[in-house]
Formats: sequence, C-alpha cells, structure tokens
Amino acid sequence: RGDELIAILFEEMHDVHFLNDAIEAGAFCLGLALEKLPSRAGIVHLYDINKREFVIVTANGTGSDQLLSRRHGDKDPLLSAAMRKRHALVMNNADKNDAAFVERYEVIGGAKSLIIAPVLKDGRFLGAIELIDPLDGAPFTEADGNAIAYMSEQYAEFISVLLDPERISAYAAARPR
Repeated sequence: RGDELIAILFEEMHDVHFLNDAIEAGAFCLGLALEKLPSRAGIVHLYDINKREFVIVTANGTGSDQLLSRRHGDKDPLLSAAMRKRHALVMNNADKNDAAFVERYEVIGGAKSLIIAPVLKDGRFLGAIELIDPLDGAPFTEADGNAIAYMSEQYAEFISVLLDPERISAYAAARPR
C-alpha cells in the first residue's frame, strides 16, 4: 500500500492502452485496484455529459451487480466533492457523514472507508473510480488515494485517446465500405 504502489501501477497500467473501449478499460482498472488494495467493493462510473450523470459501468463486490447502469447526478455529494477537489477524495468514518445516505453504498451494505478518484482530462469530467472498505480493516490513506488518482489519470488518458478525432478518422478510413 501507499507510495510504493504508484511505482507498481506505473508498470501495470500500460496494459490499459491495449484494451478496446472505456468499459473494458474501467473493468481492467477496477480489477487492478482491487488486486493491489483489496477492498470489499469497487465501482467505476463514466460521465454522461448530455444528462449530467455518472453511470456505473462496472462494479465488484457483494451486491454490486445491482448497481450496473445506475445513474447518479453530478450533484451527488461525494462524486461532486471529488470532482471539485480534482484529486482522490479519501474519506474515513464515511458511515458517520454524507456517505451514510448514498444509495449505492446502501445497496452494498454501507461504507466506512472510501477512495473516490475523479477521472478528469483537461478539466472535463469523464468518470470516477471508487473503492470501498479495505479488507484488512485499516482505513484508506492519502497515499492509497494518490495511487488510485494515478490510475484514474491513466484511465482518463485512455478515454481521451478513444475520443481523439484523428483516431476516429483513421478508424473510419480503414473500415470496409
């Protein structure tokens, strides 16, 4: 855990750039995050700018299958706090504040310790990665949050490459007509 995790993630996150789409890359990021910081649950959201909502595209943990495709407005207290901070939000004692009333945590049995890392590119919201309750019972640390923030930055890079106009044009030119 902690700062040395960033060095490990630096090596392993290169694989994200060989995936097919943002959902597959989100699942990769979540799997890697849960491998390195074993947690009771994890969630990846993508941001639907047209509806101003975060959509859960992949989740892992008890009860998390019920969360897939659920939407949360950009006024969600925790997601919006992470977006305003523009860096991973680490929250311990979450069961004693706003998180106690967040529906997605209620579905999975509550939350005590959280990391919510915004996925941002050039100030644009693209999504978020959340980890809930480390399995070792210790609270998440700021160093853990930094590691997941690094992961979310790499995920944002992947998503922005998918949306690159040159890549879209090259794909369109290469496909059979």
